[in-house]
Amino acid sequence: MAEITIIPAKERSAEIVRTAAYARVSSDSQDQLNSFAAQIRYYTELLKNSTDTVFVDMYADEGISGTSAAKRPEFQRLMSDCRKGRIDRILVKSISRFARNTKDSLEAVRELKTLGISVYFEKENIDTSEVSSEMMLAIYSQFAQEESMSISRNCRMGVHKRMMDGTYKTASTPFGYDYVDGKLKINPEKAKIVKQIFTWYVSGIGMNEIAMRLNKLKVREEIWRRGTIHCIITNEKYIGDTLLQKTFMTDTLPYKGVVNRGEKEQYYVSGTHESIIEKSVFDNAQKVLAERDKSSGTVVEHSPFHSKIICGNCGSTFRRKDRKTYVCWVCRKHDGSAENCTVRQIREDEFRMAFIRLWNKLQAHYKAILAPMFRQLETLSEREKSVNTQLATLRKEIAEIKQQIHMMTVLNLQGTLDSAYFKERTQELDRRLLTTQKQLHASLDDEEYERLDELRKLIGIFDKAEPITEFDEIKFGQIVNKIMVLSETEIRFDLIGGIGFTERVAR
Repeated sequence: MAEITIIPAKERSAEIVRTAAYARVSSDSQDQLNSFAAQIRYYTELLKNSTDTVFVDMYADEGISGTSAAKRPEFQRLMSDCRKGRIDRILVKSISRFARNTKDSLEAVRELKTLGISVYFEKENIDTSEVSSEMMLAIYSQFAQEESMSISRNCRMGVHKRMMDGTYKTASTPFGYDYVDGKLKINPEKAKIVKQIFTWYVSGIGMNEIAMRLNKLKVREEIWRRGTIHCIITNEKYIGDTLLQKTFMTDTLPYKGVVNRGEKEQYYVSGTHESIIEKSVFDNAQKVLAERDKSSGTVVEHSPFHSKIICGNCGSTFRRKDRKTYVCWVCRKHDGSAENCTVRQIREDEFRMAFIRLWNKLQAHYKAILAPMFRQLETLSEREKSVNTQLATLRKEIAEIKQQIHMMTVLNLQGTLDSAYFKERTQELDRRLLTTQKQLHASLDDEEYERLDELRKLIGIFDKAEPITEFDEIKFGQIVNKIMVLSETEIRFDLIGGIGFTERVAR
């Protein structure tokens, strides 16, 4: 019989826990508790008696809303350092400081748990390393989200009240006016152009032709387009009135501005400012517009493809046309004249079938296609930042200032530093740190953070996706930013995250 020898387990020495702290504070607050030095002092003192903990860094976003993680550069830096294995534990004052969006909170915590990193929320006494913590986190995150939404609702109520009593002042200044002392004043030179546009339009000249004429006259630096003319023709401000709440913000996070198609009340206020166009001329222009829309088959109801199909040849958007037996989309310039653009119409069902094929390809192969792209993009992003001299210099300066603050804090806690000198010196370092942080944030590419966040979202969508056999408007809206028509037989879907995939269409 074989002899069995038991080898006793070795006692593991206590590992050093690399601990970081995250805060989201107001940049314009005068409260010393919101300063970087105060935050570092707090966490240094908190951990000073620990023999198995080391304070890694302080991550703090200033004056930034917590409703979207993508808009917080320091939060993104924290997550990036966690993915690189530099942190074992994160300390946060409260869940509302971490995020006011339940989805962002849970996604971040779950990712950190897969990396073996725990988060401790001091106010709620929640430690994500505990088994029951995720349920508590979801509850408290929902409270924080409701608080944010409550603040938003209160702000909206104030806006609606001002709309109802006629005291709301719109921030937009239409072409033809100047904004002077809180009121719209007529700009004589620009007003002449507005009058000319209405005169041309009611006389039978189309919007495309009007735009071309104005571009030839070079009456302004910006290019005139059909959409610009349409906005002027339909804007009630030119008769001295104001229609309020043409757009509104959605009630749920993340908040998005959408066109008000009757979902919310609107407020029409007469005589808010001087008029440029007589009401009879304006009404006549609306009649002409309605007749042309009716004769051209323009569809008023919302389409998932509206404003998303772009001509790769001339850059114009496509417009929808109802034929007797099918629906198609056509380049606006080509629709005006075939000489302006050679790209012809494409049937809507071809766009739908192309999206179904794209969705099913990504659903089947997203791990092989999207995940490597995300890793390459993240690696490239870090490499570009590391070789950027300005960013490297700023990061080095920030690290040196933090090191000085940390060293002075330790000396002060030991009683070896004069209190008056400590206060004066830390306030000076605080100011330098805030200034340098702002310079760094100004130098960072916010679009890069958003792109990485969107790519992560795209991977998450296909991680739970199923194949489809019919076109799905919701799925299309989730992942497609626009469709670029490269030719009459080839289109490209530009998805969130800045990536594109080409599909063939039949003729």
